[in-house]
Amino acid sequence: MTDIESAQSAPWETLAVCLLLLISPALISHRRPALWQLVALTLALVVTLFASDGVTAYVAVAFGACLHAITVFRSSRTGAVALILSAALAMGVAVATSQGSMLVAFLLSCLSIAIRAGVMPFHLGVASICDRLPVVQTQQLSSTIALVFVHLRFVDHHAEAIALAPMLVRYGAVATLAAALMTLVQRDLRGLYRGTTAMHGGMLLAAIGAASLDNFAAALLVAVAMGLALGGLGIMITSLEERVGTVRFEGPGGRAAALPKLATAFALFGGAGVGLPGTAGFVADDLLLHTLWMESPSSTVMVILSSALLAVATLIAFSRIFLGRTTPSLAPDLYPRERVIVVLLVSLLVLLGIAPGVLLGPADAFLSYPPLG
Repeated sequence: MTDIESAQSAPWETLAVCLLLLISPALISHRRPALWQLVALTLALVVTLFASDGVTAYVAVAFGACLHAITVFRSSRTGAVALILSAALAMGVAVATSQGSMLVAFLLSCLSIAIRAGVMPFHLGVASICDRLPVVQTQQLSSTIALVFVHLRFVDHHAEAIALAPMLVRYGAVATLAAALMTLVQRDLRGLYRGTTAMHGGMLLAAIGAASLDNFAAALLVAVAMGLALGGLGIMITSLEERVGTVRFEGPGGRAAALPKLATAFALFGGAGVGLPGTAGFVADDLLLHTLWMESPSSTVMVILSSALLAVATLIAFSRIFLGRTTPSLAPDLYPRERVIVVLLVSLLVLLGIAPGVLLGPADAFLSYPPLG
């Protein structure tokens, strides 16, 4: 009975993470979505995570993607088109699932995840959102986690998925390395965010492939760690640029003295994104690398190298933005509501870094077996 109750907490825990990422930007950004959109997106998340069948879950995923597309349409046509395409793919998964075509469902679902996570070369839509609306990208990440959850639950439990796992792992590793190299040549903060998101998208796709080899909970943790780290980083980028304008690396630095809390939060989220010990990113990377090593040592090396390159790019960005000769600023440091959001996001990253079993145990019990019927 205890195991059953533990398993049933998995969707609740995932929902808590998704809701935090959905609501946080609305609390701190000047660009706030309409209340009806937040309510509709919340309902879509609930239906997605608690649906008893794949058809209902993927229809809810498609509905959520369309709502995000409405939000970004005015600022990013490319992003809106990508989200609509991912919604169409999710509907295709629903149709394929209803007809028992699980191979088709698996392929369409993987492609939908690749678009939503920004995996190269399917990253153009997400890259545009990161560039123009990083706060909305944080909200979009909440739905991406839900999409990964239903993928692991409904379409990743058959022989064809296992057969395709090695290919998916290798492709994800190559995409991860390509994106990590891209981060090294960026010249502004939003460019770094685009590259970081694409790099994590590749890691997520590799984790999805590894999940077919009975690592479902680890893949979910990779998605959650990615959402929390990138979501927090996107919020900090927005907060910084609302104070100082567009941030280019060759511009003035030395902002840590004027904005110490913002600088600290930026460093924590950036560190979590490259596997900082004590955070969920470290545990997620460790679990993923162990699995990849058993499947493809070369892919493991590429992912390790990618993390190292991203760490270098993140350190360079932090040093050029926050360190060096002090730049005077009249802008205030993090507002109280921003500090609350930072504390909540960092607390979850640390909790899952210190006690990953809080999520891994229930997720393993809930996702490791296909739903009955």
